[in-house]
Amino acid sequence: MTRAPKRRIEKQNVSSSQAEANSSGNGNLGANGNQSGVAFKLPESGIIYYDTYVDGQQYQTGEIDWIVEGNSYRLYINIPYAFVGPFVFESRGSVDSYGIAPSIYWTQRGTKPPRYSRFDRNEKGEGQMFFSEKPEFTPAILPGTQDRFSLMFQLASLLNGDSKIDEVGAIRSIPVVDYNTLEMWNFKSYGESLSDDIPSMGKTVNRHYALMQRENDPYKRQVDIWLAKDLEWLPGRIRSLESNGRVLELVFKQKNPLPNGVGP
Repeated sequence: MTRAPKRRIEKQNVSSSQAEANSSGNGNLGANGNQSGVAFKLPESGIIYYDTYVDGQQYQTGEIDWIVEGNSYRLYINIPYAFVGPFVFESRGSVDSYGIAPSIYWTQRGTKPPRYSRFDRNEKGEGQMFFSEKPEFTPAILPGTQDRFSLMFQLASLLNGDSKIDEVGAIRSIPVVDYNTLEMWNFKSYGESLSDDIPSMGKTVNRHYALMQRENDPYKRQVDIWLAKDLEWLPGRIRSLESNGRVLELVFKQKNPLPNGVGP
């Protein structure tokens, strides 16, 4: 896979009107194709370990590798799962004026074959999707389109860029790709609070986002995300209610620096 030229992007300035739109939850993250960018700052690279739970029962430690180098990133997730083997997810891409810009996303559950979703983006952040599971489905993508895991790191980057966005009750709309779908996911923000919602961290400042139920299919997965200020707004807790009623949960355990020589 060809890599984009490496350049460090720390924070993109936006106009006051764009910042106001972000704070209100209206027209966010590529929902309006004429935006010129958003304020963001990527969290530092690291390996984040999580206690994993399935229906409340604790399993082996899960791992998220978050690697940033210049204009490229790599996000690798390994979630142990008894009997069927690990759930593995990987997202790779670059950074543009909207933040994280995935180019490839793949998933593998246990011994099943991997499934791929490819983002064919142009210089404006727009483009077309291609899916290994559904080759005939090639929907157009908007700037700011994420996959189901990069979206959490996108939210962290946006909060690092402007911690005043998404106050209580704001709705943030994000185009999200899974292994064979592209949908607009609407997240309700519960704002910033001091709570013990991330049990391993005790009382800490966090941001809670909840995926709103989608009217076209209310039985799809529901997701709650708690982002921790002390972790540069990286995920401190992730809770997913699957369509079959099973509850998967990751709770922050520790963050380690990357080993020498590891890159995207």
